[in-house]
Order: sequence, then structure tokens, then C-alpha cells
Amino acid sequence: MASGVNAIRERLQYSFGYLQGRSFALPRSLSEFYGALVAKVTSWVALPLPLLSFLALPLYGGSTATVNLVFFYLTWSALVISHDRLTLELYGTLLIRLFCFLLPALGFLAFDIAVPKVSKTVKARGERQLPTRHGRDKLLAIVAVAVCNVLLGVLIQAGLELLFTRILHLKSLLKVTTVVPLPWSIAMSLIQGLAIRGSLHYAVHRFVLHTNPSILRTWHLDWQHSVEHPFSLVAAYDHPVNYLLADWVPTFLPAVLFRWHVLTWFLFLSIASLEELFVFSGYSVLPSAIILPGMARRTEAHFDSVRKGDKAGNFGHLGLLDFLLGTTCSNESTIVDDVQDEAQQRQLQERVEAAVQAALASIEDKKSNNKVEDTKEEDTNEDNMPAGEDDQHQTGEVDDNDGSEEGEPADRRPTAPRRSGRRKGAKG
Repeated sequence: MASGVNAIRERLQYSFGYLQGRSFALPRSLSEFYGALVAKVTSWVALPLPLLSFLALPLYGGSTATVNLVFFYLTWSALVISHDRLTLELYGTLLIRLFCFLLPALGFLAFDIAVPKVSKTVKARGERQLPTRHGRDKLLAIVAVAVCNVLLGVLIQAGLELLFTRILHLKSLLKVTTVVPLPWSIAMSLIQGLAIRGSLHYAVHRFVLHTNPSILRTWHLDWQHSVEHPFSLVAAYDHPVNYLLADWVPTFLPAVLFRWHVLTWFLFLSIASLEELFVFSGYSVLPSAIILPGMARRTEAHFDSVRKGDKAGNFGHLGLLDFLLGTTCSNESTIVDDVQDEAQQRQLQERVEAAVQAALASIEDKKSNNKVEDTKEEDTNEDNMPAGEDDQHQTGEVDDNDGSEEGEPADRRPTAPRRSGRRKGAKG
């Protein structure tokens, strides 16, 4: 017992001394604070520039994929060596949330407000789905809550990293190393992350926010489901506790469980952010032909079922768990139906037949090219014939001139007629 108390006391003393030493690095005057702030802002502004140059290199550099990968590895190594690793993780997380979700969602909302006549033509349900129907005060509240929830998730991630690394002196939650993970490792991590995220979100959304009566369920109905038809910002519009439980925790937990490399986390967070952006957008024109339209349609059906007082359904992101567990909304297609409909719309059988016809046409073109080469060889042989026979063949060529000045075939048309014409001239 005494040894345990001594260990705790030593730990507290060490932490107090560590914090006291860190406090000496804090600015003690306004000028020092201004200098530290300018240095930090300059560092943050310069941080994404190498990554942006890497993205622009394939467009303007004309280099190969191998050169791009080598350049990215060198750039990433330089970033890790020259910057604080916690800064890289948090700054990258904030940038992804801003550029993959928050700023595009605000842009979509501005588009819906500025040109509603154009916007309703690309909305799945037309004018009924315009955000302007909620009024200015409601829209401002949605924007404020969504922005705060997104920033809250980043701040909690920063707080956990500081707790583990600076106070508890443990390993960081995510790996930030110069070693870049292999593509196969990234792919497997993404599959694991998507499976865990989808399962956790389904469980929390169904049993905590809808099925079992609780204060969380009341908050969810009063906040997110106060919106009749979803638009992109509604994905982050909920009570902060509900948002953290249903969205932030399922997204961040897989990265912590498997201690992903920070680049894997960035890619996974980009996929999750873009999914929220498009699935809740309400637009009928989406960048995917199978997955995203079905997810968006099932999300709208979920809002309809809650608004009409029917039995709620469609609790998951993809719709696979709803299909397996029988919680798909009534009269709503499942993910299996979406795949079958897409296969019919694309008319796969006709595409196969078209590919076969294209292959046969390519074979015919090769045969025609061979005939043209044979014709050229015959012309060469005729030029080497004696004068008498050459006059007879010239008579045959006049019959086959086809009206062109130099006798050069257009689109390889005269291949067969020229051969037959010369044979007649030879007989004459």
C-alpha cells in the first residue's frame, strides 16, 4: 500500500515538475506573445505547401508515377522532421474536415440560397428540399451548430493526444513517422475502419438515438430531425453529445484501436467526410452511380419515416446492416436492389455485344490494311515491267482512276476496286 502511494506521489511530482518546466516556454510579455503567434501562424501556413506542390506535379510536371511517389516520400519525410508531429496530425485533420466537408457544405448552402431556381432542378425532390424553407434563423442555427461540432471533434482529438503524450507520457494515439505505409496495408486498414465505423454508427443510431427512450433520443429528435429534408450541413447538426457518440467516435475509434499511421487516418477521414457531404446533400446528381445515390435516398427515407411518425428505419450508412437485420424502411429499395437496377440501367449484355463487335471490326481493319499493302506491292511490280506491258496496264489504271487527281485512296475505299481494275487492264 505504501509503495503504491509513493509511486503515485512520485508520478505527481514528476508531472508537476514537467508542467512547471513547460511554463517557462510560455511568452511573458505582449511582444513575446506576438512573436510566438506570428511564428506559429507562419509555420501553419507553410505546412500544406509541399503537399499542394505534390498534388500539382502530375498535372504540370509530366513525370511518372514512380517519380511522384519518391517526391511524396521525400516531402513527407521533410515535413515530419521539420515540424512537430502533433501539429502535423491535428493540422491535417482540421484541413481535411474543412476542405472535404465544412467548406463544400457551406458552398452548397450558398448555392441553394443564391440561385434557388437552378438548385431545385438538381434536388432529388425539387423545391421541397430547398434549405430556404426553414427560414433564416433556423439556417443560422444549423450552420453554427454544425461548425461547432466539427471543430469540437478536432479539439477533443487534440486534447486526447496532449493527455497521452504530454501528461501521461505515453505513445501518441496515431503514428506519425517518416515511414509511409504500403498500399495493401492502407487498403486493409480502410476496410477494417469502414466496417467498424458502419457497425458502431448503426448500433448507436438505432438503439440509443431512436429505439430506447432517453434524453439522447429526445435531443436527436429535437435537433437533427427538426429538419424536414436533409442538406449537407445536417450531417453535423445534432446535439454535441449525440454528434460525438454517433459520428465522431465511430470514425476516430478504428484509428485508435489499430494505431493507424496518420496518412491512413487522413485518407479514411477524407472518405468519411465526403460521404457525409454527398449523402446528406439532397442532390440527384452525385459523383457515384451506385453507392452514393442509394445511400442518399435511404437517408431521405429515414427522415421521412421519423417525420411521418412511421416505424423508423435505415439507421446505417451503407444500408447493408439494415438489409441483413431487416430495418430497411418500408417501400424503400435496399442496397441489393440498387446494384441490380444499376446493372440493368447499364445494359451489361449490350455492352458485351458492343465489345465483341468492336473486336471484329478491329480484325476487319487489320485485314484491310494487309490488302492495301498487297496492292502497293503489285504497283511496285508493275513499275518494273517492260514498256509494252506497262502501256496495257496504264490503260487499266485509267479505267480505275475513280476521279481522284493522284489516285490516292480516301479512307482506304478503293482497295478492292483497284485490284479488279488492274486485272481488266492486263487482259486488255
